[in-house]
Amino acid sequence: MSRRIFVGLLAAIIVAIVVLATRGASSNISVTQTLHKIDLVASVNSLNVDSAWSQESDFTTGGAMRASLDDLRTVTVLEGTMTDDYSSISACTDFVTPNACVLLADMLGDAVIWFALVPSDEIAGRELLMLPGLVDMQANGDEGILRNGWVVKLATPVKRECGDTATSSLRDFITRFPDQLSKSIVNLTTDNVVSVKCK
Repeated sequence: MSRRIFVGLLAAIIVAIVVLATRGASSNISVTQTLHKIDLVASVNSLNVDSAWSQESDFTTGGAMRASLDDLRTVTVLEGTMTDDYSSISACTDFVTPNACVLLADMLGDAVIWFALVPSDEIAGRELLMLPGLVDMQANGDEGILRNGWVVKLATPVKRECGDTATSSLRDFITRFPDQLSKSIVNLTTDNVVSVKCK
């Protein structure tokens, strides 16, 4: 009987230690980001939004947004469409100047299910767009994952630029220049990452 009590107490102590250790370590565990696959990247020729339209929460409110793109398509973003939180990149707010914004969207057929509307590049606004750096690759190297959770198509090959520092592959570049140490450049004609640069 006393042996059973001893074993029970020992088991309870082990469980308590595991629970306390887990609580202490939980602050170091980061929540996995939701990935958003970017199917559409395009410079916006013109924007037409309903008077109360807003993208300041997780979903659009106040009506619809209609974007005329430089590839001659028109995309309508309906009310209630998921939007980026803009924590890693600014939202575009210039709805008047042609090609001031770039639309990046996760599409289901012709429907936008998630999007980000970001400012175009100041120098090459209709050609290139600067985005956060790559943190991983997937789909046999055809797709890259940016540090903000966006999944983008990769060119073959992706040019790697870092001064005199040589890297053997894109995987090597990502390993050596992760997170805030690099940036990705998307070609707005081919809709894919064509180069990466270390900072």
